[in-house]
Amino acid sequence: APAGPPAVLLPEAERKPLPQPGAEVAPVTPTVADFRLDNGLRVLVAPTDGVPLVSARLSFDAGSSDDPTGKAGVAAMTAALLTQGTKTKTAPEIATQIEQLGASVGASAGVDFSNVYANAPSNAFPATVALMADLVKNPTFAGEELERQQAQTLDGLRVALSQPASIAGMTVGRVIYGDAPYGATITQQTVPAITAADVAAFHAARYRPSDATLVFSGDITPAAARALAQQAFGDWRPVGAAPAAATNPAGQPLAPRIVVVNQPGAGQAAVVAAVRGVSRTDADFFPLTVGNTLLGGGFSSRLNQEIRIKRGLSYGASSSLGARADAGLFTASTQTKNETADEVADLILAEIAKLGTETPTQADLAPRRATLIGGFGRSLETVDGLGALVANLALYDLPMSDLADYAGRVRAVTPEQVEAAFAEHLPVNRASLVIVGDGSKFLDDLRAKHPNLEVIEAGALNLNTGSLK
Repeated sequence: APAGPPAVLLPEAERKPLPQPGAEVAPVTPTVADFRLDNGLRVLVAPTDGVPLVSARLSFDAGSSDDPTGKAGVAAMTAALLTQGTKTKTAPEIATQIEQLGASVGASAGVDFSNVYANAPSNAFPATVALMADLVKNPTFAGEELERQQAQTLDGLRVALSQPASIAGMTVGRVIYGDAPYGATITQQTVPAITAADVAAFHAARYRPSDATLVFSGDITPAAARALAQQAFGDWRPVGAAPAAATNPAGQPLAPRIVVVNQPGAGQAAVVAAVRGVSRTDADFFPLTVGNTLLGGGFSSRLNQEIRIKRGLSYGASSSLGARADAGLFTASTQTKNETADEVADLILAEIAKLGTETPTQADLAPRRATLIGGFGRSLETVDGLGALVANLALYDLPMSDLADYAGRVRAVTPEQVEAAFAEHLPVNRASLVIVGDGSKFLDDLRAKHPNLEVIEAGALNLNTGSLK
């Protein structure tokens, strides 16, 4: 069939306006019960009505920032191996039991925390929690299972290191945090260095009832939750000595850098601007959250408007305000043609700068507040989402009242607070820039604007050190 007429981008004045979010719906939050078992395990219960489904989330104050030096990936391996064998069950037997219960059970490690999670129909929930407790208390960390997990991780890394966006994502942490714990990333060198003894030692030291929080959410009463927690976890005792408390995993603030990872032949360039941000408990977290949503949250955000809608330079651009126990990671990112990488970098930096120098209007912020409150409300409507929200408050030592106060705190953010928060915490003169792509197509233009930029060949990129070399 003959090709139709070519697509033409209409002048901005002739385009249809984007639809705005609908009217805000006030979220309904449950009352959270809070108690401890004799072994120190904190238990939180968020009951809901309507659906015979219950979720359990056991969270530990241990994440990748606690990995031993030179062995990034121990926290992730520990979590992944919990479901791969206990003293009484093999990995296939665990998988079969989960399937028979109609349950979902898993574990993962983040930067600051690790989580073991499960959900199941109400009538199968006690047996599911018993299985969850067995995974946490009695893992075997068999050598063959570790080797299998290492092989899968290395396969994933080989793919990631061929893709500009993945390379940029791994590089930016080193650029912002250097050799501090937050800067470390899993690499092809650290994964093979991990032994079963490393994993067992991490579990013994970090998976402790006194450093854990168990959250039940869904079709369960506080009384039933107390009995179930006592039955499954009441006999749990720590195996190893408590580790020293981690301090300042973000390290000291570093000077901004412009880093180009040259990947000849790359089909497109990944562009990331990054700034060392704030902790989740910072007083300006909510103004920054609202401002971040205005900047890069959704299709109608400023970044997407400027980069995709107005100029057609990318399929999408976004920003992220990473919440962490110490200074978090703020990023604004996209992918574009190699030839327009420097132009897109300029646009991203200009939009970040604007938020710290120009006061947004109430009309700018109103739909952003509605988006945040609506997303929060949707999370509350699922047992998993509710459990995650409750667990996050506990892990950051925030009061449970913040659950009910969230919408009000978002509504209370003023345009002046957004500008002031970005000016103080995320000024563009502290922004670093990471671009991964075919440098032959953009390096000359970029170097004219940033003569001190660093160029690292993709094959020589060393993610084991803050210097990247």
